[in-house]
Amino acid sequence: MNRLSAFFILITASILIVTGCGKEKKQREFAQNTIVYDTQLPNNEAMAKYLADCNNNYFNHPKNRFASKTRATDFEKATPPKDAKKYVEWKKAIGDEWLFAGMTEKSIAAYDEAIKKAEAEKIKGDLLDEIKYMKAVAYMRLGEQKNCIALHTAESCIFPIQQGGWYQVTDPTKVAVDLWLEILKENPDDLTSMFLLNIAYMNLGQYPNGVPAEYRINPEEFKSSYDIGRFVNIAGNLGIDFITASGGVCVEDFNNDGNLDIIASGWFLNEQVKVMFNNGDGTFKDVTETSTLKGITGGLDMKCADYNNDGWMDILIPRGAWWNDFGKLPASLIRNNGDGTFTDVTYETGLMEHLYPTQASVFADFNNDGWLDIYFGNETRRDTEKYPCELFLSDGKGKFKNVAKEAGADILCFAKGVAASDYNNDGYMDICISSQGTENFLLRNDTGKNSGKIKFTDVTKEAGVGLPIKSFPVAFLDFNNDGWQDLTIQTYDAENCDYDNAAEYFNKPVKGEYSILYKNNGDGTFTDVTKEMNMQVAMTVMGLSFGDLDNDGWMDIYSGTGTPNYTSLVPKRMFRNNEGKSYQDITHSGGFGHLQKGHGIGFGDVDNDGDQDVYEDMGGGYEGDGFQGAFYENPGISGNNWVSLQLVGVKANKSAMGSKVKITVENADKSTRDIYVEVTNGGSFGVNSNRLEAGLGKAVAIKAIEINWLGPNQKQIITGVPMNSFVKITEGEAAFEILPLKCYKFAAMPMDTMMMHHGHQM
Repeated sequence: MNRLSAFFILITASILIVTGCGKEKKQREFAQNTIVYDTQLPNNEAMAKYLADCNNNYFNHPKNRFASKTRATDFEKATPPKDAKKYVEWKKAIGDEWLFAGMTEKSIAAYDEAIKKAEAEKIKGDLLDEIKYMKAVAYMRLGEQKNCIALHTAESCIFPIQQGGWYQVTDPTKVAVDLWLEILKENPDDLTSMFLLNIAYMNLGQYPNGVPAEYRINPEEFKSSYDIGRFVNIAGNLGIDFITASGGVCVEDFNNDGNLDIIASGWFLNEQVKVMFNNGDGTFKDVTETSTLKGITGGLDMKCADYNNDGWMDILIPRGAWWNDFGKLPASLIRNNGDGTFTDVTYETGLMEHLYPTQASVFADFNNDGWLDIYFGNETRRDTEKYPCELFLSDGKGKFKNVAKEAGADILCFAKGVAASDYNNDGYMDICISSQGTENFLLRNDTGKNSGKIKFTDVTKEAGVGLPIKSFPVAFLDFNNDGWQDLTIQTYDAENCDYDNAAEYFNKPVKGEYSILYKNNGDGTFTDVTKEMNMQVAMTVMGLSFGDLDNDGWMDIYSGTGTPNYTSLVPKRMFRNNEGKSYQDITHSGGFGHLQKGHGIGFGDVDNDGDQDVYEDMGGGYEGDGFQGAFYENPGISGNNWVSLQLVGVKANKSAMGSKVKITVENADKSTRDIYVEVTNGGSFGVNSNRLEAGLGKAVAIKAIEINWLGPNQKQIITGVPMNSFVKITEGEAAFEILPLKCYKFAAMPMDTMMMHHGHQM
């Protein structure tokens, strides 16, 4: 058994302890959420108090594997074992928890004590090897903390590391290099250690020549088949590089000024939701305090939509994912008041009924009544009570009711992603659920065949979309522009993540599953086209979204990768759509290969220049693994045309969510081409702008825009729309409005701030 396998077995064992395998009743007695929601307090205060109480009296329990500080302290309070081997294991456990808590130097001290005791007692084998391995990981992490975080630059952790990301505080990483070399002498086939050694040398500015040839990644591996231009991470310039653990993001216009704002979350219950309004001049303003959301915390993901049809985008924050019995937490439905403030309306809308662990949710109008409903994909474990998925229908008066059981949508699974789209073009929104560890689910919406009464049918097997088994994010997108929504279900294989990532760069066989791209055949079935589309890439994916980076009219895909383990430094992957014929990996040419854990992703034209920029929430699953978010500015080198559409529903839901659009353009040779887009949040982890930002390639004119409004299912054709413009189209109105949105350049980083970010003093 190699060290990496031992590491995963130890992690798995800790999970089993926490989830109460064989001790279910005892676990649930102390893990049951009995926190009281105070209905006498104003909405936001009531939810803020509830979340704080949950954090203090519920989450921070030594049996919760993500409460690392509490666990470390609890371990240290225990009486040291008298047995030598158990003492070493105890010290190692303390070191692990301090590492996960972010107290890296304390973890190193604990590992040193464990090694000293083991050597004195002549304890050898896997246990000692594992402690030395974790010590190398700790020194690697210490280097990240002292450089990538404390002295953060635009190039920090962008793989392969360029000069701007080279470390200034080098001692911890030099120690890590020595430890990796020692480990590789004992196990020269340890691909994960080999990969991490290359990263360490890159951070020291010594790659490639400094890396021993037998361990070196060939620089040819970083070549991309297409050069889309470098997307520079300018989050620091704009002050939106706030540090969170894993979390979600919404890139959306929340104050209706025509400029896209950014709202982001971190998943721990002591992490404040951040609200950043776009000033429309290349800068952002932190309005968290004045937004009245102070105390609203937590959330591994976020969704936004206009749930009450008042013309203002609202927010949904699901909570509790991965936390098992400690995740019995409500989602927050947050109403946009239209004056820069927000109100938590979870209780008054009936959503406090939802108290199951989840991050998977989606807004859609499932019964075509013109009001958005909410579907939650909940996490059911095999060894505890069942948490069925939930479907909350809107009554159009501000209330929601769970009708999942009668609708046939109360699926029992460990749901990690949920997406909604009308895949069979019958006018009703269907649901895809990724189920970690079992086959996935495709639920066909048969409401139209059921006299308007909500009904779903599980058609997974006949559609052929059950795989991959170890799945996570999911998204519907029409990658080949044929008018039928295709589907990608991406894999999360934590056990094989680090090995497979390294194997990809060393050209070795992988052990885990590949993500799958399914082509919609237009007859209710799908075909796996992953290999022929050049998407068969080993990656463990959490975040997922899509957009059109170069405005060529073909949807590109961005995958945020990693696991909670500190060894999971897995480059994010960006894939450019090559006219629907194949995907090109542009990760490295575009500068998207961030090594930190990638979660919520949002595409949006934030500077109103006609091309999409990308925000990604970074940070891991442990308390000590927070990291700065990244914002990639689109260099806009394609020269392609575009149009940005703001659709306003009347009979359809106000934000036109789920409505489909066909844009017919004319080319220079007088030929025509159809481009298909849908109003959607994007992928299942993060939120794209609700505006339809459609690339038109080298088209010379827009001949027609055909809209199929979801709900009434009525087609509307608009002509005369100019290219390279922002256009507002209201359902049923022949005339359209050109929006006078201002294009601007992002602000440069002030010199004093730049010096601080680069670790210099003025």
